[in-house]
Amino acid sequence: MSTDAFDAQLRDAEQALYAPFFGTLGVTAAMAFTAAGSAYGTAKSGTGIASMAVARPDLVMKAIIPVVMAGIVAIYGLVVAVIISGKIQPGGTSAYTINNAFSQFAGGLVCGLCGLGAGYAIGIAGDAGVRALSQQPRMFVGMILILIFAEMSYDLDAAEKAAYAPFFGYMGAASAQIFTVLGAAYGTAKSAVGICSMGVMRPELIMKSVIPVIMAGIIGIYGLVVAMVLKGKVKATSEDYNLNKGFSHLAAGLTCGLCGLGAGYAIGIVGDAGVRGTAQQPRLFVGMILILIFSEVLGLYVYKLMVTSSLPRSVLSYIWSAVNRSLPGQLTRSEFFSALALIALAQVSNSDVQ
Repeated sequence: MSTDAFDAQLRDAEQALYAPFFGTLGVTAAMAFTAAGSAYGTAKSGTGIASMAVARPDLVMKAIIPVVMAGIVAIYGLVVAVIISGKIQPGGTSAYTINNAFSQFAGGLVCGLCGLGAGYAIGIAGDAGVRALSQQPRMFVGMILILIFAEMSYDLDAAEKAAYAPFFGYMGAASAQIFTVLGAAYGTAKSAVGICSMGVMRPELIMKSVIPVIMAGIIGIYGLVVAMVLKGKVKATSEDYNLNKGFSHLAAGLTCGLCGLGAGYAIGIVGDAGVRGTAQQPRLFVGMILILIFSEVLGLYVYKLMVTSSLPRSVLSYIWSAVNRSLPGQLTRSEFFSALALIALAQVSNSDVQ
């Protein structure tokens, strides 16, 4: 098969009639999963409010805030679903290809599963928060801060250039965002339970103890940054995007996402136990922060991500040596963002770092 004939066949494959199927799946995922997260958050928070209201009916209207915030999660999904549905067009034309459809499916999946994680975190934090509020009114501000953080994808040459190659790239971007947000949601929820329990007896430590919640939220930001980097590299197959690149981006996204999920789990466990221990022994605070830092650094093994940037090895080596100052072989948070900034600069200028 000649190159021109193959390219023509590839363009025809990209204009498949089934393209709208993936776009509509994105719409469904955005709405269904956020609604499920909203329902859980509402039900779990409502249980706490009902229990608390027996003894403190005067706090019912103030305690209803978690229910409101859980409902807002579903509104996010509705907005995204409407935006995606407005961009879906009939398949079989150059105006709407499977590349567009895969992008919309990944976007809807990211919105939906992130909303599901947010609803879970709001439900757990809301339930524990309103119960603690009934015993310690000073817990109110801390509960609101936690809720805010909780709410925050058979010719060898012909085989490699399959029209569905971008699907794997978009799934990599989606995985980076989804799994890090799920880790952040668990870390937030688990830490919030400990804070609410501790805050009843030691309300003066609430603001200091909110640090695990903040660090859990940062995990989601790591995923967002990596997802944006990967999404910017995914192109249509006709633009020289093959299965090798798609698999590479999928692996990078899964690596970031699952490392973030593990880091969020560790932060949640440490945060819950740490704030309870700090309430009894203030000298534990520094040790808790150090443990949290080592928990969060699990999500910063990003060398493989740098490789997927398509920059020359010499440039990547220069960037790594320039930013890696603290721990040999891994990056701290500030070093991580410095590396991403240099990578983005090198990609934009398309020249070697001098």
